[in-house]
Amino acid sequence: MDGKAVNSYEMPMGLSFQLGMNPKAMDVYGKLNDEEKRQVVEAARNVTTKSEMHQIVEGLEQNFC
Repeated sequence: MDGKAVNSYEMPMGLSFQLGMNPKAMDVYGKLNDEEKRQVVEAARNVTTKSEMHQIVEGLEQNFC
């Protein structure tokens, strides 16, 4: 695997932090397929506030549980 592929899935620190605080959302994220994970990571890269990041993580828990 080349470095570019690895970096494309690198999780933003804010997303990692929010998932760590929400075990249900972390479990859901772990069960997503690669494309779904990529979409979550891309959405997280585009947030500008802590509140927006929190909404992404809450959405994981609510939409997939």
